[in-house]
Amino acid sequence: MSFFRDLIDGIGNLGGVTPRAGKIATDSVNPKVTYRNSQTGVTYRLERGRRRSIGLVITTDGLVIRAPHWTPIYEIDAAIDERREWVATALEKQRARLSQLAELKDGGHLLFRGKRLRVEVRQGLFEEIDLSDARCVVTTATGSIDRARLDRELWALAAQELPELAVAMAAAADLPLTAVKLSRARTLWGSCTIDGVIRLNFRLVQLPKELMRHVVAHELAHLVEFNHSPRFWKIVESLDPLCKRNRRAVKAYSVLLEL
Repeated sequence: MSFFRDLIDGIGNLGGVTPRAGKIATDSVNPKVTYRNSQTGVTYRLERGRRRSIGLVITTDGLVIRAPHWTPIYEIDAAIDERREWVATALEKQRARLSQLAELKDGGHLLFRGKRLRVEVRQGLFEEIDLSDARCVVTTATGSIDRARLDRELWALAAQELPELAVAMAAAADLPLTAVKLSRARTLWGSCTIDGVIRLNFRLVQLPKELMRHVVAHELAHLVEFNHSPRFWKIVESLDPLCKRNRRAVKAYSVLLEL
């Protein structure tokens, strides 16, 4: 769980008390990023940079404000207050989407290969994760789930499956694939370089297999068509006959990229 989520969870445990406005903390990696409470009690992450206006973005971590270096805090708070109804609605929708895909606690669920697996937490002396198509059993000495450890398990599975799948699909279609690498990108399922290297997000193993294959097909098609022309989509369709349906379906899982 991110530092920002920890802050929000902590504030949520104040029992209805409105958090005091002002700065909560500074990001340890990027000192230009701070965490604040607005005058109306909204917790947000403030990122300052070279831009001309204030931007409000909802992520799985919560509300992120992107503002110019020179913008005073009272103007940022006013922007939040002006759009408070939108912020509240968007945050609730994002929480609902995330809870459908991942609820990492005993009795919760984890999305794996398109299925919602029940998460079982067991007390033990050693940390262990048993993840298969049928179950997700987490043995832990602390009683809580280490999200980073679970991600490492998903990464290991992706490292076994995604390169093998991409190589087989490329060979069948005679496409010039030179290498397959894994990615942790938070905005893209995959990418392709002009030298024949494709990068695939490790979270693809959480998608249904037909959607995983669709993303791989998309990136493989870029090996010969570095655009989205009609010829590009014909190549994708040759690799994935249900391309149009799967292209729409994969959008529903985009929130996974932000975890």
